[in-house]
Amino acid sequence: MEKDKALININKKSFFNVLIILSSLMVIAFILTYLIPQGTYERGIDGEIIAGTYQLIPEDNLKIWQFFYSPIGLLFSSDGINVIMISLFLFILGGFFTVMDKTKGIVVIIKRLVDRYIHNKHLLIRLITLFFMVFGAFFGIFEESVALLPIMIILSLSMGYDTLMAMGLTVLAAGFGFASAITNPFSVGIASEIAGINILSGVLFRMGVFVIMYFIVSTFLVRYAKKLENDPKNSLTYDDDLKKKQDLNTDFAEVVENENKIFKTYISIFILLLFFIIAASLLQLIFELEVPTIVLMSATFLIGGIAAGFIINGNLIKTGKIFFKGMLAVMPAAILIILAGSVKYIMTSGQIMDTILYYFESLLGDKPAIIGVLGIYLIILIIQFFIGSASAKAVLIMPILVPLVSLIGVSSNIAILAFIFGDGYTNVIFPTNGVLLIALSIAAVQYQKWFKWTIKLQAITFLLTIVLLVIAYAIGY
Repeated sequence: MEKDKALININKKSFFNVLIILSSLMVIAFILTYLIPQGTYERGIDGEIIAGTYQLIPEDNLKIWQFFYSPIGLLFSSDGINVIMISLFLFILGGFFTVMDKTKGIVVIIKRLVDRYIHNKHLLIRLITLFFMVFGAFFGIFEESVALLPIMIILSLSMGYDTLMAMGLTVLAAGFGFASAITNPFSVGIASEIAGINILSGVLFRMGVFVIMYFIVSTFLVRYAKKLENDPKNSLTYDDDLKKKQDLNTDFAEVVENENKIFKTYISIFILLLFFIIAASLLQLIFELEVPTIVLMSATFLIGGIAAGFIINGNLIKTGKIFFKGMLAVMPAAILIILAGSVKYIMTSGQIMDTILYYFESLLGDKPAIIGVLGIYLIILIIQFFIGSASAKAVLIMPILVPLVSLIGVSSNIAILAFIFGDGYTNVIFPTNGVLLIALSIAAVQYQKWFKWTIKLQAITFLLTIVLLVIAYAIGY
C-alpha cells in the first residue's frame, strides 16, 4: 500500500465557502425567531401535527448564547441521532475508499468499465443515470449515492469528462429519482400512510413523471458530455480536475497484479451492500419494519474495507492505519452537517416553525383549488429549505395537508404529488441539504459552481412540475 493522501479529502476552499453560507443561514434563522410570533400545534403520539390546534404561546425569545449552543443542542435533540449516524457513515466511507484506492480496487473496476464502454460513452451515461434514478424512485436511495461518488469521479476523469459529470451521474441522478417517487418509502410511503391511501394509488401517473424526468436528466448529462468532448475547457472545474488527474490514478493501461482477485473482492462487497439496501427497503415497504439502512451500510463498509485490505495485502495493521487515515480526512464534513441541522434546530427551538405552517394553512384554506395545489407545492419548497428529511417533513406536514386538500376540493393523491415534487428535486441545490454538502466536500467542488451548473435544469424542472400538477388536477388525479 502506497502512502498517498486519502482518496476522499475535503477541499479547504469548498469547506470554508459552505461554512460561510451555513453560518449566514443560522444567523437569518435566529433573527426570524424575533420577527415571527411563537406558536405551536398539538401533536399526536407519533409527533404528527393535529390540524386546527394551533395557538400562540407567550414569547420567550432565544438568547444569544442559545444561538452559539445550537450545534451542541442539535446533537442532543431528536435529530441528533441522525446527524451522528450520517457523520459516522461518512467517516467509515472515507476509510473504505482510501483502502480501496491503495489496494488498486478502484483502478481495477474503472479499468474494466472503460475497456467495455470506451467507444459508447453516451450509452454508459444513460445506463448509470437510469440505475441511480430507479433505485431512488422505488427504494428511496439518495444518501447512499455518495458512496459511489469517488469511483464515479475517477471514471468521469478517465473518460475525458469532469467532476461535475461524476456528481451528475450519482447525486443528481439519485436526487431526481428520489423526487420522481414511484414507491419511495420515505416520501410516498409515509405520506400515503398518513393520508390513509394505498402507496400504489396514482402510481401510473408517477411512473409517467419518472419517464419524463429520466429523459430530461440523462439528456442533460449527455449534452454536457458532448460539450466537454468539443472542448474540455468548457468545464467549470477544469483547473481543479487537472490537479485531480495528477493526484489520482486515471491510467488504466497498466497491468495490475492479482487483478481478478481484487475485482472479485470489491464486487462481492458492493453486491452485498446492494442486497442489504434492497432488503432493508423491501422490509420497510412490505412489512413496515423500520430497518436502519445507514447502519447496515456503515457495517458493510467497515467490515468489508478491513477485510478487503487484509485479503489483498495480508497486512491487517497497515490496512487499519490507512482506514483510520481515510476517516480523519473527511472530519470537516461532519462540521458542515451539524451546521446544516442547526438551522432547523434554531427555528424549532425558537417556536416559529409551527407558526410558519399555520400561516400557510390560513392562506390556502379559502383559495381556488388549483391555486391551493400550487400553494401546497410552495409550502413544501420553503420547508424543504430548512428540513431536508422527506420522512420528517411527511410527519410534520401531511396531517395539515390532508384536511387542507379536502377543504380546497382536491384529492390526497395531488397533495402527495405536490409533496414529493417539493421535497426531492431541490435536495440537489439547496445548500442546507446534508447529502449535497457531503458530496460537494468529497468532490472538492464549490457550491457556487454546482449552483451555476444545475440552475437551468432546476428552473426547467420547477416549471415542468407546475405543469404536471396542473395536468394532474385537470384529469382529476
